[in-house]
Amino acid sequence: MKKLFLLFTIISITNYCFSQESKLFFKSKSQYLGQIEENAFPIKVSFSYINKGKSNICIKSVICYEDVTASNWDKNQQIAPGKQGNIIFTYNGKRLGAFNQKIQIITNEANTKEIKLNFGAEVIPRQLTISDKYSIKIGDLLFEKNTINFGDIKSNQKKTDSLFFINNSGKTVTIENSELNPPFAKVIIVSNDIAPKAKGKIIVIYDATIRGAFGKTKDTIYIKTGEEENFQLYLSSDIYEDFSKVKPEKLKLAPKAYLINTNYDFKFVKRGNSVKAVFNIKNKGKTQLLIRKVDKSSDCISVNYPEKIRFDRDSPIEITMDTRQLKGTIHETVTIITNDPENPRIVLHLMGIVD
Repeated sequence: MKKLFLLFTIISITNYCFSQESKLFFKSKSQYLGQIEENAFPIKVSFSYINKGKSNICIKSVICYEDVTASNWDKNQQIAPGKQGNIIFTYNGKRLGAFNQKIQIITNEANTKEIKLNFGAEVIPRQLTISDKYSIKIGDLLFEKNTINFGDIKSNQKKTDSLFFINNSGKTVTIENSELNPPFAKVIIVSNDIAPKAKGKIIVIYDATIRGAFGKTKDTIYIKTGEEENFQLYLSSDIYEDFSKVKPEKLKLAPKAYLINTNYDFKFVKRGNSVKAVFNIKNKGKTQLLIRKVDKSSDCISVNYPEKIRFDRDSPIEITMDTRQLKGTIHETVTIITNDPENPRIVLHLMGIVD
């Protein structure tokens, strides 16, 4: 049996080595298309051929791989000597980055090698249009965004950010600051009169010292147009206390928040039933522990918590989660913001399945 298998292998290798090249000659067996933008799909590639033999040739099979289809050929078509033609390949992969597609062509010629073709390119992101960059329409103006996120900001810090817009109308638009804007958000309009199709800029200086809040904040600023119409832009931030300038002797007397556990796994609950969790928080420090704010990951959560905890005392944080709008695997969080320099933010986790 082993000898028979060895003989068969030798015969197969010998036949392949002595196989002839196909008389169906392709002018180019490999094509590189360069860089192609992602919005150019589908991509069509044509490979031209000519029958250089002395008898008719049929293409029996065209083998393509993922995202490639072949057209403009028929396995029953007789390609006469000297006749030219082409096969068109359509690629619709749409993935960014380089690709190289391989193709195999098998003819009816006896003892002939398969014909191997390939084509490739690099798919790059399409160039953004004005509509892409400025997709938020407010009146006659197109904004790149309508929210400025200042991210983490110290409670004694100022941060500056800006947003751009375009006047999409055929007339000059006049915009100005609104008296409704809060004092902690200084709005600077770089140019009040914006010509048609011109770009404008709004700068916002956010002063957390004046804001006087902790944790995640959401605020609104207003811009007036020439028609006395106010439109809204939104600000967000996450304000935390700066302990960097507290003297070492005061740090020794600071409060210390301590929780045995910060995770609550409610396992499984029927949809519509409430989930209730109690976390015990203790002050192991020397001075009063303050819970400045509680941030919730969802409006389905309500929290009952103490605002102050004396030293060497503990108190419960009671969390209730309404599951009427929830389904599946759940992971919600509650962030406790304290005046503990070592634990200014404590995240509590509620996990389980609602069905």
